[in-house]
Amino acid sequence: MPRPIAFAACIVGLLAVAIPAGRAEPSLAAAVTIPLPSPGNVTVARLTLAAGTAAAQVPRLTLATRSGLSADVVVAASSTRKPGSKIAVTTVAIIDPIAAGAARATQRATSVTVRLPAGFSLVQAARVAKDVLYQNTLPGFPLVTGGNASILAGAHPPKLAPAQIVKDAQLFALERSVPLADVGLLGLQFVAVQLGRPSTTLNVSFGLNGLPQVNAVELHFPQAIRVTNVAGPPGTDGLPVTGGVQLIASSGFYQSGVPYSFKLELSSPPKRGDFISVRASVHYFESSLPFTERFVMG
Repeated sequence: MPRPIAFAACIVGLLAVAIPAGRAEPSLAAAVTIPLPSPGNVTVARLTLAAGTAAAQVPRLTLATRSGLSADVVVAASSTRKPGSKIAVTTVAIIDPIAAGAARATQRATSVTVRLPAGFSLVQAARVAKDVLYQNTLPGFPLVTGGNASILAGAHPPKLAPAQIVKDAQLFALERSVPLADVGLLGLQFVAVQLGRPSTTLNVSFGLNGLPQVNAVELHFPQAIRVTNVAGPPGTDGLPVTGGVQLIASSGFYQSGVPYSFKLELSSPPKRGDFISVRASVHYFESSLPFTERFVMG
């Protein structure tokens, strides 16, 4: 048996040369590429990272390149990590405030690549939700807030912290309400809706940003719910329709950045988890704006 033993020893020796002692396992990925949203939209990506040690370091991503990326595209990232844990959760938010159809000669990139910090590896494929501003399939990741946040690219929107930008992007993806002021600071075309506690008396407020000459907003409820009465601010009317209500600016147009509050009486209360769809119209729904929003009842 001496020859097989010598042969095996030779193989082990070769492997020892090929894999230096003490070398860590290679990362699943040293960088992650994330698609940009469509103009006027938002993309969110969730990364789960593992550290080589349980030290208290929180990962901070960097952008691999800015080549071809328009200056008005904002890329923000936020990372959280429990003390003593090797697992970190990082969220990347990409906001393109340019309205759909607007010309942009300087935008050549279709994605951005973020570089993972040394000592961290991606432990599963990145989960990406693209174009989440209006109505989208709910992503398979929950809302994560807090942690260390920073702007990786683009101009920092005034009066809006990087952590809030990342949170708002997640709220868009999860079909939850985003403050009207934040929508304005992000420069997005949107109808920001706030829904009260589910009840047969439902308080609803909404405000527009970047949508001129809108004179009607429609809310659509689950099929079994009827709107029986509407009370709104002066200069507005409520018109119950099948499955919902049209809230009409009878004296002109809804003003951008102004919240409008209504009280709706419903035939039955919506349930937590029900979706309320929203449309806005430039002429009493003879021509609707090219998107439908959706909000989940909390």
